[in-house]
Amino acid sequence: MGLNQRALEKRIAAGERVLLDTSVMIAYLNGGAGEPTFPVVRYFIEEMLKAERNAALYSAVSVVELLIRPLRAGGPAVGHVNDFLSHTVGLRVASVDMAVAQEAASLRATHHFKTPDALVIATGIVYQVSHLLTNDELWRDRLAPLKERVRVTMPKDYL
Repeated sequence: MGLNQRALEKRIAAGERVLLDTSVMIAYLNGGAGEPTFPVVRYFIEEMLKAERNAALYSAVSVVELLIRPLRAGGPAVGHVNDFLSHTVGLRVASVDMAVAQEAASLRATHHFKTPDALVIATGIVYQVSHLLTNDELWRDRLAPLKERVRVTMPKDYL
């Protein structure tokens, strides 16, 4: 299976903003070790994002999720994650504020997401991204009624 760059670039048009879910960033940071979607995620980050074709953001909740394992393990991985989050061109963190919290509560109430997922998704909605880039199949199914507000894009669809 190869990466379908053309289809990915058609799906995520130049200039559209994307929210990166924690699962996508883990796939990238793990360097492909056991991550089948790595080629798609790497292409998005290294060719679309760093080339400033697209901008992306991530939720502050993802910082927590990304740092747990490296902090427990110790060693250089914490610095690697922090460097990626702080210095990747076109990538910025979005705060969890009152608007995000209210949207997350609505998502929990109506679509039954767990709090961390609801906060990440709400971040994308409040910050008006065009796509939620995730490896979580549940998001596509549960967010189908909101497709006019935000589109769920699954890297596996571009392999």
